[in-house]
Amino acid sequence: MLRSRLRALGVAAILAFGLLIGFRQLGTHGAYAGHGAYRAQVDAFLAGRLALTTAPEGLAHDLAWTPTGVQQVWGLGVPMWMTPFEVGARVVGVDPFPDRIAMGLWLALVMFVLIRAFFRARDGEAWWIGAGSVLLTALLPGFLAMLRGRLGVYEEAAIYSYGAALILLGGTVALHRFPSGNRYVVLLLAAGLAGFVRPTVWFYGLGTAVVASWIYLRAHGRRALPIAVLGLAVFGAGGLTLYTTNAQRFGSGTEFGHRLNLQSLSGNIYATRFSYPFQRVSVLDATAELGGAMFDRPEVGAKRGFYNRGLHRGEADVPRWREYYFTTYSWPYLPLLLAAIVIGVRAGYRRRRQRTADPLAPVLLAWAVIGAAPLVVFYLRAPFLSSRYLLDLAPAVAALLVIVWRAGSTWIASRGRGAVAFGILVALWATAIVTSTTRRRIEADPVDGIGAIASAAALSRPATQSRVFPSEYVVDSDWIASQDRPSPHGLYLNGTGWYPRTNRIAPATHFFVEDPQFIEVEVENAPGEKLDLRSEVRATLGLEHLRLATAEPTPAGMRLRFAIPRPPRGLHVVFLAFGPDTRLDRGQSDLVLRRVRWRQ
Repeated sequence: MLRSRLRALGVAAILAFGLLIGFRQLGTHGAYAGHGAYRAQVDAFLAGRLALTTAPEGLAHDLAWTPTGVQQVWGLGVPMWMTPFEVGARVVGVDPFPDRIAMGLWLALVMFVLIRAFFRARDGEAWWIGAGSVLLTALLPGFLAMLRGRLGVYEEAAIYSYGAALILLGGTVALHRFPSGNRYVVLLLAAGLAGFVRPTVWFYGLGTAVVASWIYLRAHGRRALPIAVLGLAVFGAGGLTLYTTNAQRFGSGTEFGHRLNLQSLSGNIYATRFSYPFQRVSVLDATAELGGAMFDRPEVGAKRGFYNRGLHRGEADVPRWREYYFTTYSWPYLPLLLAAIVIGVRAGYRRRRQRTADPLAPVLLAWAVIGAAPLVVFYLRAPFLSSRYLLDLAPAVAALLVIVWRAGSTWIASRGRGAVAFGILVALWATAIVTSTTRRRIEADPVDGIGAIASAAALSRPATQSRVFPSEYVVDSDWIASQDRPSPHGLYLNGTGWYPRTNRIAPATHFFVEDPQFIEVEVENAPGEKLDLRSEVRATLGLEHLRLATAEPTPAGMRLRFAIPRPPRGLHVVFLAFGPDTRLDRGQSDLVLRRVRWRQ
């Protein structure tokens, strides 16, 4: 037993580090990610805090400013994984620990779990059935397409989350083979904590908890109820811990920071804080768009610009943030996925009648459907869609492909052609790899240790500066961000999109305000426009949507004041939206902003 585990661990390590080295994500040229977000979070952990820093100077693209400080929005799970390695590295004088090696160890763990789960020689299964199952899960073409391209923090989060879901899948398969109480409780603990890696993984944790509980109770009957209750309690405790840390970091247990992060993409700010037109399209149109995005290879015709149209079949004719930059799936996947559903349902039906069927098929189907269905519903109407978001469905896709593979290979093997089945699978897999595309790499990916230290320190230990806030902003003041000065007075992108020559304002932006008593904006229609100013300006203070209290006419427009029910102390961010959401994809709104004021 020990020998087989060591052999599986060795193969997993060779595969994991072979991928990173082969795709030039790790080597003598660098062993650290170019971004510093995760390393900065590790620094924060070791300093005893959740916030990267309490100084706004540590803000950068897509980080969030909250009352507790600067927060990153890519989850705490990856930094939790990296922290023990960093502690060990500091003990021996190596700082920081190479995060691409940490990634390699994570991938090795993923592959070890899958190898142990799918290679079932003791059950009489041929080796190539397990090999094909590992190929379709650990080495899914869409996952490899992302792994061989440029890896920013977004892609790293997707890599870790895909791996976390596969660990849950492998654990579920292993539990089905040997449903012990210890294995069940450990699996549900991992399922409960999965949301820390990325919130989308929590749904695969939910699928794992449901399917694993069914497996365990079915195997042991009533006497298993105490262990089942313990397992579900452990699962719930993991979710409660995630809820608590979210509340501490972002002010709400269900918030993961994506309504608070700061960026220059005004359309994204508008959509995530206020509203967006895609939420009003029909279910049929939304389904057609999601199907086209998944299978029609939109990355082939992708153009620069997040609001370009005509990228794939079924695309809805409304503004939506779209970013397709590597191949996830293609049309041949669709019949295979539909076949998997039929095979899984049929296998479950035949099992109930004590007839021969693959006992693993209904387990894989239930796990995939429960885990992916909420994600499909979410992405049907989400304000954004990207290749990496489509990869959130990849664990379910991989599980369904395993169903088809096991059924097809068994059928071919019954005719004495088992090796042929595996050869066909490898050929199809290689074809998918060769025909896939990915985003072009950049020279500084990965980076060396000096670059790694600097990028993390800029976020967790930034240089600070003193400032005395005014009580209002006007466009020509030195407090407003520009291309040459993105962080005036240390405030990241403050008032970005406010154009000094015309006073035109972007569809949405944000302003830093200190000790706000109200939010007052003075606006006018741009020349030739006649928008209702009362209804076309909206405001939120952090997560709180503000109510319009007064609207006073000015010589050229209107002065709108939004009430703050409980005026807070300290530094806060107010988000403002201008004009209808149908125009959120434009560089400028049809309104002119004269001033923003927040206290007497």
